[in-house]
Amino acid sequence: MSKNPAPPIPSDPVISLQDVEKRYHRGGEDVHALNGVTFDIPAGQFVVILGPSGGGKSTLLHLMGGMDRPSHGSVVVLGRNLESLTSDGLAAYRRRDVGFVFQSFHLLPGLTAEENVALPLLLAGTPLKERQSRANALLARVGLADRAHHKPGQLSGGQAQRVAVARALAADPPIILADEPTGNLDSKSGQEIIELLRSLAHQDGRTVIVVTHNEEFAPLADRVLRVRDGQLIKDDVKRVPESPERPGPLSTRHVSFFALVRMAWSAITRRIGRGILTGLGIAIGVAAMVLFIGLGSGLEAGVVKNVTALGPLTTVNVSPSGGHSSPFQPAVSQGPVKPITPATIQAIRKIPGVRGVYLNLTYFTNARFQNRNTTIDFLLLPPPSLWNVPSILPTLAAGRVGSGDQDILLSKTIAQALVGPGHAPRTILGRHLTVTVQAMTAGLFSGGQSISPPTKRIPPLTLTITGLVSTAGVGYLAYPLGARLTPDFVPPGQGQTYPGLTVITANLNQVTPVANAIQKMGYSTTTLQQALGTIEKSFSVIETALGAIGGIALVVAGLMIGVVMSMAVLERRREIGVLKAVGARRRDVSRLFLSEAGIIGFTGGVVGVLLGAGVGHIIDFALRHTTAQLGPIFVLPVWLIGLGLAFGTGVSVIAGAIPASHAAGLNPVDALRDE
Repeated sequence: MSKNPAPPIPSDPVISLQDVEKRYHRGGEDVHALNGVTFDIPAGQFVVILGPSGGGKSTLLHLMGGMDRPSHGSVVVLGRNLESLTSDGLAAYRRRDVGFVFQSFHLLPGLTAEENVALPLLLAGTPLKERQSRANALLARVGLADRAHHKPGQLSGGQAQRVAVARALAADPPIILADEPTGNLDSKSGQEIIELLRSLAHQDGRTVIVVTHNEEFAPLADRVLRVRDGQLIKDDVKRVPESPERPGPLSTRHVSFFALVRMAWSAITRRIGRGILTGLGIAIGVAAMVLFIGLGSGLEAGVVKNVTALGPLTTVNVSPSGGHSSPFQPAVSQGPVKPITPATIQAIRKIPGVRGVYLNLTYFTNARFQNRNTTIDFLLLPPPSLWNVPSILPTLAAGRVGSGDQDILLSKTIAQALVGPGHAPRTILGRHLTVTVQAMTAGLFSGGQSISPPTKRIPPLTLTITGLVSTAGVGYLAYPLGARLTPDFVPPGQGQTYPGLTVITANLNQVTPVANAIQKMGYSTTTLQQALGTIEKSFSVIETALGAIGGIALVVAGLMIGVVMSMAVLERRREIGVLKAVGARRRDVSRLFLSEAGIIGFTGGVVGVLLGAGVGHIIDFALRHTTAQLGPIFVLPVWLIGLGLAFGTGVSVIAGAIPASHAAGLNPVDALRDE
């Protein structure tokens, strides 16, 4: 393993404390944990700090380990004043230059012995194979080569403390700090641990400092510092090492983002039940958003498809009145009613850019086929002279467009209703339909006229079904037949008028000029381009509203994630303290918790997209097989998948930001103390 060159051994000590004080403010009063402590420790010395509980021993250790800062005085280690280091600087110091051994072992329960030992190396950005190799070598050194894949719960107290010692050595630091390392061990195991720590000083040349209240270890020390009531009361030096060769720390980097993600995933899987419940909230929110927006998109696509099937985009629809508005027609300016007459048709035909003009009418009828009755709204087909205009005829699903005056087209939905279940709609082709005309009004996009009943009885018509169309819910009459029916709706003594016209322009560039010219004649106009724009705007509002409903569910789920992550921070304070003790920076801890939130959110987003898509397709299947609905009512575009995943992940990360910041800001000493 590569090492930084060992720094030259200076005459100065490895650790130097000068007039160090540490004060805490607790319960409204100041507590003096340390008061004017001064001492120097050379390299390679095995030092035991003795004293009663509460005398300041652990505080001294925390200050030398960069886990806390003094209130006054200086702590200089390896020539650096720790007080001058930033939070990241102290993290780097703990990661490279010092190893901790704690009374309670502080092994992470979800990791194996090998993974616990390798934790400092992971935070230092060491590659996986190198981490595993060094961890196993250190476990072999402490006599636990056969326990590498055991978790802390499967180890005895002595074995767990040996793992902790191996972890302290992982980054090959020059300083080892042990806080009551034998406090939870039997006498034999405790003696073995002390001998192991002593060998690290005498054989490796490390500076080893052990805090204990056990007087039995004093004879084994090179030096004994006795502390009471925050003061150094005695310094007993028994041995000074002769120019030991101090080891240099490993070359280190920073923990990679992917390593943090793997740690986050491991933490989630250890609490899989909570992770599933938390992710389920995100999944439900994303599913609602995907379902509602997908349904809105599907409905919009179906309406747009049906609208575009009604004619080419070169169409201008003419109404005799102003001020009309409908879902398929934008509002137009108010104005007096001006009837559409045969003379109007002739005048419009003379406008430059006009290719053709024909009546735009809808007939409401009762229809009978064998023993089945239904109502059908019949639109007029364009005159045969205009059939060569692209897209002017409705899209055929079966059959043909008949050329006879008695030939009609029906939608597949109407055909299915007439033939009944168990029969294909196309079986009606070539059959006769008896039609009774009940009323007439303007066709689509030429609204503004009321529904007019016939002024005299119109005999039932026997019509032949020649084709089926994709346009839902309508039929088409031959233009000559529809035109011949119009006089039957004119009151006696009045001239012929029409509720609506359709104008076909020569090309798209002529649509606006022709529409403007017709408006100057006193009529209202609507183009398919305008209608499509209105439909898209309306559906955009609908989809936004539907998506907002799903968004509310996501916000609620996000709040739940915030609460769960806050609970996780409280429950995992010791883990956070351990991570910081072995060199994790604030940003590393923050990214770890944000990664957990992001993984939960992304996984919930994936489940939500699948769930929303599944429900949407079930609805689509049910409607298409019960109502013969044409085309999908639910669509799942790629952008909606991306939106669901982005929202699920984003809401989770935002919700986890405050708990992550709280975790990152914890003082390592406090975190380790509050288990």
